[in-house]
Amino acid sequence: MPKQIKIEVPEEIHALIEADPFMKLILERIVREEALNYALSILTIDRLTEDDVMKVDRRVKEGIRKRIEDEINR
Repeated sequence: MPKQIKIEVPEEIHALIEADPFMKLILERIVREEALNYALSILTIDRLTEDDVMKVDRRVKEGIRKRIEDEINR
């Protein structure tokens, strides 16, 4: 059975959610999906090694350099 958690929202938001069952259903699905995505991203980050970070760093810098060179060579 799925576990539940509670979140706090402003009273105005709570009133809107409670007034419309369809909106409540949609928001529950969105929050569930976003929470799962966030948890998975944290797990992925936890598994990154220093070598992984260096590879990403290198690719980002190569992309920046290429963009600058393309801009200069226009």
